[in-house]
Amino acid sequence: VRLHNARIRAGLAKDKKIIKTYTFETDESWKERQERREKRTEAVTQLKSQARDILDQLDVKAKQGLTQSERTQIRLARWQRVLELYVYCPDEANIDLLGLLDKLLQGCAEEEEMSEVLNEASQMCSSLVELTSLAVRDATEDAAESDDAYQIRLEAHNIFARNAALQAEDIQTQFRTNGRAALQIGQQLEYAEGKRRQCESAIILIRRWGEMEKLAESEASRGDELKINEEIRGAVPHNSCILDSLYTRPDQSLEASKVLKQLRAVVKARANSTAGAIGDVDPNSSRRFMLTANLIERISKALEARLLNSFTQIYSAGGQYDFSENAGHGCIDWKELRHLAQALMLFEYGRRIQKKFVHMVTISRFPELFQAKKPSDIDDDEFDMDATRSLLSGLFHRVSDVCTAEFELIAHVFGPAPDGDPSGASEVLSEDMPLQVARALLQRVISDKQNGLQSRINGLLASIDRRGDFHAGAAKLDTFVVIHEKAAGLFHLLKEASKKMVISSGRFKVNSDGQSVTATSNAEQALVQFLTTQEAQLSGSHRRGYLNLELRLLNHECYSPLDQLGFVLLKGEEKRTYDRPRVLESSGTETIIEEFHAPTLPLCVDSLKQKGFKEILSGILKQSVLRQPLIRATDSLARA
Repeated sequence: VRLHNARIRAGLAKDKKIIKTYTFETDESWKERQERREKRTEAVTQLKSQARDILDQLDVKAKQGLTQSERTQIRLARWQRVLELYVYCPDEANIDLLGLLDKLLQGCAEEEEMSEVLNEASQMCSSLVELTSLAVRDATEDAAESDDAYQIRLEAHNIFARNAALQAEDIQTQFRTNGRAALQIGQQLEYAEGKRRQCESAIILIRRWGEMEKLAESEASRGDELKINEEIRGAVPHNSCILDSLYTRPDQSLEASKVLKQLRAVVKARANSTAGAIGDVDPNSSRRFMLTANLIERISKALEARLLNSFTQIYSAGGQYDFSENAGHGCIDWKELRHLAQALMLFEYGRRIQKKFVHMVTISRFPELFQAKKPSDIDDDEFDMDATRSLLSGLFHRVSDVCTAEFELIAHVFGPAPDGDPSGASEVLSEDMPLQVARALLQRVISDKQNGLQSRINGLLASIDRRGDFHAGAAKLDTFVVIHEKAAGLFHLLKEASKKMVISSGRFKVNSDGQSVTATSNAEQALVQFLTTQEAQLSGSHRRGYLNLELRLLNHECYSPLDQLGFVLLKGEEKRTYDRPRVLESSGTETIIEEFHAPTLPLCVDSLKQKGFKEILSGILKQSVLRQPLIRATDSLARA
């Protein structure tokens, strides 16, 4: 508004300087409007605060001792205040126009007095109309100035928007024209940046190789072998070490492992190269290379041994499995285990750390399997069927509990690093690495040839078979049922734990195109499929033996009542089968289990003649005897 008024004044005076010097304080008309507005505001405020008193004073009679003219003037002054209240504050007046006129004419007995009063009231109304007209004119001028300024500013914004749109169209046209060239330039810059990083890595690698080569030649010239194992283990003080501090300091193990992996790759590439021209030209080149390669291999083995030893010590110390960021005292140091696992994964793709971890878990968490005496080593006299089956049930529960807990540890130790991890673990640990470790652990626990769960089950069944009687066969059938039920529950829990291992810690991130989800899902499905295969092997390997034993016991229970009644059974024709399924035992050898065919044992006719019809009816044809095969078959079906 100020700028708009300044432009108007400058246009009328034809002086542009007024635009910069104009202020509201120097504009007389604006100052007068402001003063009038302030006076009106003050008057209206005063009227609102005194509204009740003004209305009450209108009905109050004048004091005694005053002339008629003085009473009239006092009544007109009070009526004027009510009139102003009616005009400026109609909500506070609480009176209409007719009531206002009625109040004005009260007490007027003569026509002259009434005429005089009306004349004074007319003048008051005229004066009030002039004041309100002036207020309306001031408001109109203020609104007009604001509206003019708004319209001018709106037009300016429209012009600016149109110009901006035109400029945007020009920029878009230029972008479409030159965008392909800019894209090519960006690709070239990215390619150049990649080459620059490769060059920097090559420079560092060459420097490291030179240090190794110099150290190897120094060792060969002295004839004294370096104490690599002692220096890397920390048995030698750091200020006395000949090796670089990169290999001797534990806090730089990951970086040292990366460097050694690159150096081993150089050695492998040179060893696999068919071009031996360098050795022919420079006879000392092959010698220096072999010395350097030998030193790199020794340092790699020593560093890996130190990392494995540290990993073993931390895991053996144990502690509660608390994977929060602020884990307290008494919890396993999973962050340090993770740091060590990252470095160990750079040695032979982590084969040794996986094997070591599986070995530690099986030895420390499964003493019942890998340290206890096997059922096959127990003497028959001291064998207790109930205790053995209770032990077997405990083994299933132990495997379920330990594997569920270790799966969570595997997910945090061997899983990929979260976003923003400065250690660079995402370059070392892949998303399917936890599933590989879990699979190796399950393979060892379930299918180990000497101490696995399947081996223990086979040993238990073999120990039952050595007893040889039919009571042992019945106990073996019950053991088959227990194994089947516990195995089904065990593998169900292991499948659920394997699925939670993927999603529990939230470390398997999903990229924009969903490739990470697909890879993780495939690895998870592979582990579940592996568990399904192990379950099928565990239960399927005993299926034929269970069926054969069930049929043998059922055949025995059918013929034994006849034998007990004194009837003579003859040996029938032997039936052979050509269906010979193969079962792989825990020792790795194949055992052929033939399908059982119940033999036919006919009754001796001469024996029946000697018994007579009475004994036959009270013997083999008795209803209780005839119901025995059906009862045995019903029990067998219920057990199956």
